Amino acid sequence: MIVAEESEYGVLLRPAAVLPVEIYSPERKAEFLIANATTRGDRRAAEREVRRLGLDPSKIRAASRKR
Repeated sequence: MIVAEESEYGVLLRPAAVLPVEIYSPERKAEFLIANATTRGDRRAAEREVRRLGLDPSKIRAASRKR
């Protein structure tokens, strides 16, 4: 795929890529929030945000907690 653009030198042809867009579920967003918390304060803030998503933080299995 290419993109054609007008430029001062004529038509500029550039390579382009089409990538799928990943849509994250609330559960996946919650996993990111919990996994990225590095301090107790971060963890509390992440848990508040997870609750705002309508989820129970204790039910979220973040990658860092799976070990």
